[in-house]
Amino acid sequence: MTHIFNEQTKVYAKTGTTTFQAPRLDAITHAQNMISYEHHEIHDGSSFTAQYNITTAATNGHRSGLFIKTPATGPLVHLVVTISSSAASRYSICEAPTIAANVGTHANVIYNRYRDHTGASGCFDNATSPAVNKYTTLTEAQIAADGTWATGTVIRSNPIVSGTGPKPAGGLSRDTAEYILKADTKYVFLITNTSADANVHDITIDWYEHTNKTP
Repeated sequence: MTHIFNEQTKVYAKTGTTTFQAPRLDAITHAQNMISYEHHEIHDGSSFTAQYNITTAATNGHRSGLFIKTPATGPLVHLVVTISSSAASRYSICEAPTIAANVGTHANVIYNRYRDHTGASGCFDNATSPAVNKYTTLTEAQIAADGTWATGTVIRSNPIVSGTGPKPAGGLSRDTAEYILKADTKYVFLITNTSADANVHDITIDWYEHTNKTP
């Protein structure tokens, strides 16, 4: 005996604690519409950005930096770095540098990339009393005046060709450019002149904060 079943299978996706929706397909190709996970983090209000732009003196070795300290507990920071300069330089990602408290210019606001969202980053600046959802910028004069300064672990350092950028400080896709930063750790994203030219340094960091799921 042959049984013929003519049943329709319906697929639903969870959109809330108790709510489900039917996923929509592209009307022409019937392909499923999807966004990347990091794009989802923007929609979720967990994606943040910070930037520093400065024109240096015409001095070889002149440095500019952007400082954050990651939270001790809670979500981990999944970060990409984009850098550029108008003249020849080198960028470095410095993990756990030695830097005295209160060095730099503080209270720079970390912006949520979902502009209507009230979520704040868990990262801190380098003020004497570190402020959450803030970052610190560093000039050559501020770095040079800190007698304790040391770069710590330089996890990436490469030359920047004159007049190029923005350039990711890593691979060409987010998969190869992203760093998951250590918790409760200081980071300085640094550009250093390699010629005696006035140089426009630009450092941009974008990240989302995500708590690891349990198995």
